[in-house]
Amino acid sequence: MDRFIYPLPQFSYIYAGLLALYTGSVLLLDNNHQRPHPLHKLRKSETYIEERSAKFWRTHFDYFPMRINPSSPPPSTLNPDRQYIFGVHPHGVHCWALNLLAFQMSPFDAKYGLTSEGRMTGLAASVIFQIPVVRELFLACGYIDAGRRYAQKALENKRNLFVCTGGEEESMLTELGRDVVVLNKRKGFVRLAVSYGACLVPVFGAGISDLYTTYGLGLGLRMWIQKKTGVALPFFHGRWFSPLPYQLPIDILIGEPIEIAKEHMPKEKGGKPEEKWVDFYHHKYIEALKDLHKREGGGRVLIVK
Repeated sequence: MDRFIYPLPQFSYIYAGLLALYTGSVLLLDNNHQRPHPLHKLRKSETYIEERSAKFWRTHFDYFPMRINPSSPPPSTLNPDRQYIFGVHPHGVHCWALNLLAFQMSPFDAKYGLTSEGRMTGLAASVIFQIPVVRELFLACGYIDAGRRYAQKALENKRNLFVCTGGEEESMLTELGRDVVVLNKRKGFVRLAVSYGACLVPVFGAGISDLYTTYGLGLGLRMWIQKKTGVALPFFHGRWFSPLPYQLPIDILIGEPIEIAKEHMPKEKGGKPEEKWVDFYHHKYIEALKDLHKREGGGRVLIVK
């Protein structure tokens, strides 16, 4: 009797070749993450994975749910003719509040309509777009690389930007029951605002820090790895000890826009601003965020690092 030959070893070469081809195209050839989506509409899903991921992301508006400024009216001064940079805090294990600004038919879109016009562009860390499948999740939401030249390109194309300024470092410091933001040395988004005259808008997701239970085991080593590689390795669990977040409401607190005075901008729009004005608006932004949290943060203390 002929010996049965299991087909997996033969097919594994095909799988490995396809994986190598895909990974190579992601890392070397695909530059979708370097340009903003077309104006007046969100970027269309180009692959099956992107289409399914977009449907997945929309489900969480009902899961939590998300509410905008439940205890006081949200700002009524977000003018579609102006340009804004939204700083979103805190990152938490996952910054779910970012998606409020990314999707059509979100509570934010229903209030202001900026998302439906396609003028909202999210910024994400470069490493995100080097991870197969994960990059599709972010591309489906219209995110681009957070590198300065790509952010500038988006601003020059009349986009509003939103970014979770604390990034991976802030996710590592997430602790249930505490609101921690990494902001004291994060000035890049402020520098962009002063350079282009875009209004700064603080956004705080009250409840983001409580969606997971986190653990501090080996935090020092994990922080070192994060600083060296840009990859965060939080230890956490949610419902039923799974990656599913606890089903708690998230109150999205949106502050009043901070205007950039024309005399504080560089002579040429998009030029290098004076550092004293970057520091001035950075301080003003932090104080506005603290005030927003104090008024509507449920009595918790905001820790700014």
